This record gives sequence, C-alpha cells and structure tokens, in this order.
Amino acid sequence: MPAIDLYDGYFFRIIKKALRADQFQPGLDIIIISAEHGIVESDDKIGYYDRRMDTDRANELNGEVVSAIAKKVADNKYGKVWVNLGEDYLPAIDGIEVAVDVPIHYIEGSGIGMKGKQLKHLVSSGRSIPVHGD
Repeated sequence: MPAIDLYDGYFFRIIKKALRADQFQPGLDIIIISAEHGIVESDDKIGYYDRRMDTDRANELNGEVVSAIAKKVADNKYGKVWVNLGEDYLPAIDGIEVAVDVPIHYIEGSGIGMKGKQLKHLVSSGRSIPVHGD
C-alpha cells in the first residue's frame, strides 16, 4: 500500500486528515524515514514490517537519507526543509544542514500537542518539504 496509508501515528493522522479534507498545501512534498526501508516517498508502495528505529540504524541510514534529501531539494528547488522527527531518528539526518543550501527548520515544542499544532499549520499553509520518521 502507499506508505502514507501504512503509517498511523499521531503526525501521520494530521497529514492524512488534511489530505482527506482537501486542505493539504499544494506543492508540499513529504519524505518518510523508515527504519526498514530508509527513505520512502509518501506514494511508494511498501508492506507491513516490524522494525523500530534505534541509534545504530539511524546512523546506518544517515548517508542514504542525507543524500536523498539533498537530491530532492536540489531537483525541486525547494526553499526550505521542515523536519519532524523523534529523537531516535535525528542521527539519520545528521549533516543535512551542510548537504543542502536551504534553511532547515525543526518542528519543536514542549509536547506532542504543540508539535502537532505546528505540523497542522505547516501542511495547510507551508511551502517546503517536511521530513517525518515512521
């Protein structure tokens, strides 16, 4: 099934709700970092799996992830990148600021609700590329 349909976490529900309601910002692309598959586009077909991200796996994926994001940013001439990742996923993008020549912004907050509110605002009004962990 399409990757965006496979994942069901809180942040993916926000994205899917915006898509269903036809409120998803045109021109906004999503890259998913998968513990199993590495970089996944939202429409890539993947199957269920049971692998969790940990520091070793994130470090192992780093080169692939950073290269794929840098290529997507350059190919599509994005103006910025938004990152919404949990702590276990951050090593997968270590060095991204050097690999791309656009600003990198992080969705941050004191809790999941605050981060969710920022993501909701972004997907309904932003023009950039969010990067999410599965």
